[in-house]
Amino acid sequence: MSAAEERSLRRRVLVVDDDPEIVTFLATLLELEGIDSTVATSAAAALEKLEHAVPNLVLLDIAMPDRDGLDLCRALKKDPRTRDVPVFVVSARPGKDVVERALAAGAEEFIRKPFENQELIERIRVRLSA
Repeated sequence: MSAAEERSLRRRVLVVDDDPEIVTFLATLLELEGIDSTVATSAAAALEKLEHAVPNLVLLDIAMPDRDGLDLCRALKKDPRTRDVPVFVVSARPGKDVVERALAAGAEEFIRKPFENQELIERIRVRLSA
């Protein structure tokens, strides 16, 4: 199998967080695990990236300055191109209501920051292999 064919079989995750250090960290963590990633530091940038390619999964922060992550999640779930793409909301916000709001917005998983790197990777792998 050629390198291009092997790369096309890899799964791609869109990482959306307004903190450049977080998106860099998550992208690096995914790449080290053999998972391709695309990053966006705003909801607007994420929507632009989605115009070019639909990922296999979205990691999405809730608190972003340009658009609430849950609003973006709802928009992804309404769009026929992205409605079946799993969304994992990643947030440091406390409270059960935040988790409930994320799931009601269409997120498949809620991951609280800080998280264990290997647990995050395992949850992503399980969803990508489903």
